[in-house]
Amino acid sequence: MDETLVHCVDDPATQSSDVILEVTFPSGEKADAGINIRPYALSCLREVSKYYQIVVFTASHKAYADVVLDYI
Repeated sequence: MDETLVHCVDDPATQSSDVILEVTFPSGEKADAGINIRPYALSCLREVSKYYQIVVFTASHKAYADVVLDYI
């Protein structure tokens, strides 16, 4: 997911991002995650979803991945 569909911004307070998402981890800790969506990623996903089941792999934390995937 990261670096193919989206790019996570290290510090959303000082760097621009397409959207800032709030991530709630299982411990209850909350963090803001700024992401930039790769050009044409959404249109590509819309088109291929008409014909295929889309499976996304990531090494990121599940709480972060769920929020990002729900957004896109």
